[in-house]
Order: sequence, then structure tokens, then C-alpha cells
Amino acid sequence: MKNPNNDLNNMMCLDLFLLGKTEENSKQKIKSTRTVFPLMCFDLSGNSMMNHIKSLDKEKLTEYSKEFDWKITIDQVLESNYEALVLTDAEQSIIWANEGFKKMTGYPSHYARGRKPSFLQGINTSEAVKNSIKQKLVAGKPFTEVIVNYRKNKEEYFCEVSIIPIRNQQNLVTHYLALEKAV
Repeated sequence: MKNPNNDLNNMMCLDLFLLGKTEENSKQKIKSTRTVFPLMCFDLSGNSMMNHIKSLDKEKLTEYSKEFDWKITIDQVLESNYEALVLTDAEQSIIWANEGFKKMTGYPSHYARGRKPSFLQGINTSEAVKNSIKQKLVAGKPFTEVIVNYRKNKEEYFCEVSIIPIRNQQNLVTHYLALEKAV
């Protein structure tokens, strides 16, 4: 009987298999095959990856919270469903964007730093929605809007953005956190 550990072509979830490989048995060659196997572990990996990303987001936001003395519960904020996070200062200049921002927009976070989120807007971005966002920012309360944005490749997409004004211990808005997802 053939040992299934020696036949990598029978593996339906190679990533989990490779996690168990040791240095001494990792020299085994992986044969190429034309047989296509369904990816059986995507949900497990996808959930694990999302948890890892949220953990990195939480870590970074916790650093900022300590630095700027925020009055916010980060765990509670990150319970929301989002693809990208964008943190701006009170003047709406981006100071940080997570990895999801690049996946959603095509722009790396270092490119976005120092810019206003409006750099994502274009010809079909509604003036009425932009004005509504400005008014809601002045009101200083959390809100959600859907706006037409543009990816780096110039592709238009609808972005649902939930903006949370972040206050310091003196109750002054020092930052805005945008939780974004393409809809």
C-alpha cells in the first residue's frame, strides 16, 4: 500500500500539509500534475487570514490610540465588516491605511499617506454625496455613506464608507477612522 504522505498529488489542501513538513522531509519533490483538485480549505484559510489581518489592524490602531490618547474601544470598532481601514487626522489627511486598502483600491498605503481621501474620487463622484460627507464630518457623529470612488487602474466602484470621529480624553475630535467596503 502506498503511503499518502509520499504522494503530494493526493493532497487537496497543500498549505495545511506544508505546515506539517519538517526540514528533513521537506526535500521531497512536488510533482506537477494536470489533475485539478477543488480547493477544500478556502474557508478555513480565508477566516484565518481575515483574523490575522484584523489582529494587525487592531495592533496598529492600539498604537495610535496610546499615542494620541483616544477615547475609543478598538475591539468594538473592528467588529464591523470592512475591507479597508483608513485613518486620517482632523484635517482629513491620511496617516495610515491597512493592507485591505491596497487590495480594494490598488494604491499602496504609503502612496495614500499625506493625501486626502478625495484622491480616490472622479468624474462620477456625486457632489451631493461629497457635501453630505462634509456636513456629517462637521457634526462629529459616526455615519455611513456610499460614494463612487476610482481604483488605481481607473475602474469605478461604489464604496460604502463608515466614518467614526475619534475623540481624545479631552473630547476633541483628533482623527477619523473610515471602515470601507466595495458594494
